[in-house]
Amino acid sequence: MILKRKYSIKIILFTLFFMLAFNNFVKDNIVFGTQNISQVSTQISKEKVTTHILNLDNENTTIGQEYYKSDRILQLLKVIFSFLIPIVILFTGFSAKLRDLSSNIGKNLFLTAGIYGVLYNLIDSVLNFPLRYYGGYLQSHIFGLSHQPFISWLKNYSISLIMSSIEIFLVLFIPYVFIKKSPKKWWIYTGVITIPITLIMYLAQPIFIDPLFNEFKPVENKQVENSLMELTKKAKIENCKILKVNKSKETSMINAYMTGIGSSKRIVLWDTAIDKLNIRELNFVMAHEIGHYVLRHNKKFIFIDILITFIVLYIINALAPSIIYKFKKNFKFTSLSNVASFPLIILILNFCFLFITPSLNAYSCYIERQADTFAIEITKDNEAAVSSFEKLSKNGIVIEKPDTLYRIWTYDHPPIKDRITFFKTYAPWQKGEKLKYNKYINEKK
Repeated sequence: MILKRKYSIKIILFTLFFMLAFNNFVKDNIVFGTQNISQVSTQISKEKVTTHILNLDNENTTIGQEYYKSDRILQLLKVIFSFLIPIVILFTGFSAKLRDLSSNIGKNLFLTAGIYGVLYNLIDSVLNFPLRYYGGYLQSHIFGLSHQPFISWLKNYSISLIMSSIEIFLVLFIPYVFIKKSPKKWWIYTGVITIPITLIMYLAQPIFIDPLFNEFKPVENKQVENSLMELTKKAKIENCKILKVNKSKETSMINAYMTGIGSSKRIVLWDTAIDKLNIRELNFVMAHEIGHYVLRHNKKFIFIDILITFIVLYIINALAPSIIYKFKKNFKFTSLSNVASFPLIILILNFCFLFITPSLNAYSCYIERQADTFAIEITKDNEAAVSSFEKLSKNGIVIEKPDTLYRIWTYDHPPIKDRITFFKTYAPWQKGEKLKYNKYINEKK
């Protein structure tokens, strides 16, 4: 994967509950790094190359250290706010007041929950806007990672806010229906209903959501298109679209990814990649992305998403009632079935993902190494592998020695220095050894 999320942890978490809570709050609050799990769907397809790039450029290293100092503070503030905001809203009784206002406007659970969720989302967005503005816009401009106009950034931010508010309004009532009808098993029913939601979101992402933020067009360079089509055939992939998006107006960073499943699958090239990489380098970069597809990493992440959903919902079910009982005088509600409990759910979610994120990052690094191996084996072009990642490193930020906490909570890809070393040395075909992923490669093409 080349450039992404934010680990990111952005997009929609594959569940009714997570799609609400995680996508709209955790994505900008919980994580220590530049990506979070709410973007796992795009994490499969795109890689951010800003916080773990290593090369020998002294100027990049100096800038990287300044970025590192800045980003550590930013991520710490995000974590603090992720806990502080729901805690204050709960313990001041403000959540109960929001519930009363919502119930006065909406006379049934659907409207009450929906109105409450929208109001909470707007309040959270206002309180977190300074951090989101700095982390999402100002920081990347200060360190030369972006030249996106502020109006363009604000437009994307507004679209995300509107989408998240609509999502909350439409579906927040569903978990509360299950809680009211089955206080002990609601988490199972909610988890089950998230399974089709997960699949739908993976299918909808490239077709309906991505076009809201970018305009996708056919690749005019037929040499590039034909070369990539041959590569997909060699990887036994049929009927895959190849599209490009104009991102040079926003950034100089290089990005190319493969997204979608089934009939929605497509290869997407940023125009910066087409302009800065030669054909061999583009082939290697896309071979890496294709590796994620043929090795079924997206399907594995779907399974992980669903598993995490059940685990976290169970933890919410186990912890929330006792917390509510202990602080019911402060909270001014006595049951998880009360929509005023939503900030408590957010709080528990954030707590859970403080511990889940490092494991997800470690697994992500593991599958990145698999995709690197596949890319080398299908192209047998070590030279292009090295040169493409050297170009990627020149468009990023150098952080030489990050602390352990920063690394385990932000590094969802191995350091580029390590990957380049691997590219220089891995060539089993030269020793007559069997390729690890030979069964996925059609050598006749």
